[in-house]
Amino acid sequence: MQQIKDSWNKNGTSKVIIIITALILFCCACSIFATILPGSKSSSPVLDAEAIYTEAAKTLLAEFQKEEATTAPPTAEPVATNTPEPVKTPVPSPTENANLIKQGTHLVGPNIQPGLYIGQAGEGLFGSCYWERLKDLSGTFDAIIANENSVGKYYIEVKNDDFALKTDCELSYLPTLPPAVSEFPTDINAGTYLVGIDIQPGTYQGQAGTDILESCYWARLSNVAGGFDSIIANDNANGQYYAQVLPSDFAFSTACDLVRIGD
Repeated sequence: MQQIKDSWNKNGTSKVIIIITALILFCCACSIFATILPGSKSSSPVLDAEAIYTEAAKTLLAEFQKEEATTAPPTAEPVATNTPEPVKTPVPSPTENANLIKQGTHLVGPNIQPGLYIGQAGEGLFGSCYWERLKDLSGTFDAIIANENSVGKYYIEVKNDDFALKTDCELSYLPTLPPAVSEFPTDINAGTYLVGIDIQPGTYQGQAGTDILESCYWARLSNVAGGFDSIIANDNANGQYYAQVLPSDFAFSTACDLVRIGD
């Protein structure tokens, strides 16, 4: 139907001209035919043909104008596009830390390797992290080589002849000693620190309470294996106290906050 309307819109004028021309020819033919018939009056057919022509022409022109007014112009069909959909970039999954060990008991050799481990606990007894080096898995007190409730930053040295390590917190294996900090702190919080890497040697001042329950424990260490033979010197200090860390010390552990006041 739309094609017929389009054809009419494009060629309507030509069709009107052709039809009008045909009517003129028809009227002429009627006039000639009327004149040659005996006893006929030539004026009547001519007048009748002209009337027919006039009426038909008006009707066709009115119809054509009506179609021109009501026929909407054709709308262009949308052109299909071949634009591809955007490709979603896959989100990379986080890389697992191969040096991280989770809480639990780990066999030395099959599960973890000997060496230095670092951890981070909270403050105070309830924020501490318990760990123990084991010579077997019997669960007896004799199976414990060394143990501790560590607070703050701390280190554990696992020996070659240890059978297992039990830890209540995550630890990270350190293949080598970490580099020294860019600037040594003056104030240090409770924790265990490597001398010359985390803190510098010198004299540190602290303030504890007045009885044993409010005392502050500190220790100079030759290693961080956690055994009694790791301790160079230690104390449960009360009131105002000082601890002198030497350059030859491997680590220093403190249960309280301290301030470095000099060499």
